[in-house]
Amino acid sequence: MSAPRTITLDVARKMIDAMIRYARDNRVLPGSFAVVDEGGHVIAAERRDNGLPATFDIAIDKAWTAATMKTSARVLEVITRGQGWRLNVKYGGRLTIIPGSVPVVSGNKVIGGIGHSGGSAEEDEAIAQAGLSAFYREDHIDFTGEDMLRSLRRIADAAISHVIEKKLRPVAITIVDEWGGWPVLIYRMDGGGPYGYIEASRDRAWTAAAFRVPSDAVVNEVGINYGVGWNERLTVTAGGVPFRLQAQCSQWVLPVIGLRMIRK
Repeated sequence: MSAPRTITLDVARKMIDAMIRYARDNRVLPGSFAVVDEGGHVIAAERRDNGLPATFDIAIDKAWTAATMKTSARVLEVITRGQGWRLNVKYGGRLTIIPGSVPVVSGNKVIGGIGHSGGSAEEDEAIAQAGLSAFYREDHIDFTGEDMLRSLRRIADAAISHVIEKKLRPVAITIVDEWGGWPVLIYRMDGGGPYGYIEASRDRAWTAAAFRVPSDAVVNEVGINYGVGWNERLTVTAGGVPFRLQAQCSQWVLPVIGLRMIRK
């Protein structure tokens, strides 16, 4: 089987499944997993149950570095003689030489990147490699465990099915937690339009989590239009919706979904 020429959402999720399986089998602390396209834009990113919130963006930045620099952090550190950290001031701190990333190559071309954050340098590196191996495999490693993440995946799948059924344009989906609006899951459907939709969906999810109301109802609920500048994540456009999810432990949590959706 030849390697895929592009990274679809299904392929990205297969790669994340393989990384989660490897992490669980090797008892790595819960962390975050990210797969990006050749421009460094998220295709899929997920955070395991009990994974530290900050690992989510670190995993994305690692994948971004691998895709845009077209090499792993390990190699980048050697090339720059350990001075690669000086470059991050040019990229808003995104460029990193922290191990745990690998570029995805198909047909002698870098078409994306993989990143993991949450374990040791060696563990992060091995997990990213497990994701890369899955890219070249035909079979799919089934995802098991992770009660919360598995439930949130089903919600994201339901949103995707709705988009397909209603013949809407492909969307970017973000689900965040209730404690700080930290992302747990981001999916970008194939053909999902400009990469800015990813951040739009994330902003809407954050807003709904912060105010516990749909993002377009914030002004009416609070009674004040904060306008631009109060918080870079605040938006009053429609698409962020709070919802409740009952876990097996019978405690209620409040993830939030944010969509960037346009009718064809």
